[in-house]
Amino acid sequence: MVSGRLAELRLLKLTRAVAKDALVLEGIRLPDPEEGGRREIDMVIATANEILFVEQKHWSGSFSITDEGKFLQKRKDGSFLEHKNIISWTARKGVLLCDLHLKRTGAEAPPSRTVLVFSNRNLDWRPLPEGSGSEAYDEMGFISMVEQMEKRPPSSELRETLLGFGTWDTIHLNGGRTLHGDILKYPARRENLVHVKNSGIFGIITGPSSVLSTGEIFVDQRGPLVSVVGEKGSRIIPFAHISKIVFSNPKAEWG
Repeated sequence: MVSGRLAELRLLKLTRAVAKDALVLEGIRLPDPEEGGRREIDMVIATANEILFVEQKHWSGSFSITDEGKFLQKRKDGSFLEHKNIISWTARKGVLLCDLHLKRTGAEAPPSRTVLVFSNRNLDWRPLPEGSGSEAYDEMGFISMVEQMEKRPPSSELRETLLGFGTWDTIHLNGGRTLHGDILKYPARRENLVHVKNSGIFGIITGPSSVLSTGEIFVDQRGPLVSVVGEKGSRIIPFAHISKIVFSNPKAEWG
């Protein structure tokens, strides 16, 4: 889970470095009117003439594709994992997004492409079958493809639509680890935390304290109640363990 998240952050950073005027968004979450709930798209790249819906997998081992379109992953230890048809699933999320844009603006989104990125060098894979409905790249192959795209900015209407979808709240922990999820309860002003100053070793004498960049001071183990991606339930993360918080984009009416 951690290595996969680091791979996502690396791919995002590399993509934005070559994206020029294209709009690159990560982890946007859009409503699903048909099935309820929300669907997440790993990355969206929007330009004046096309929009890419990107699904990133950091699998290792190898995989094959069944007749039903499911991905059967063989891991290094010889065990197998069956994944759903990630091509059709990603394409469906793209259709949902384009339909929401059409409903909001009355304008069609530009032509779309479904793209898979297999970012782990320890994955042995072959090109996808003809007619699969998706392109597939390793990490650097994807970056090379983005470099060659025509990257004029998307229309203001499409940009507004895309920026109206929510993202995850991001909690940066001391030591460099990053968590993503929904902050359900927050015991301070709901503003981005630039830093948290913790008492550290001096807390042994004076008692532990955390001073937030928004001005609040906590002398106990209070912190945000977070539903962390990949974990069941929710938990409190004390401010003493946090170095920074970035809240998600505020959702617009259609998001």
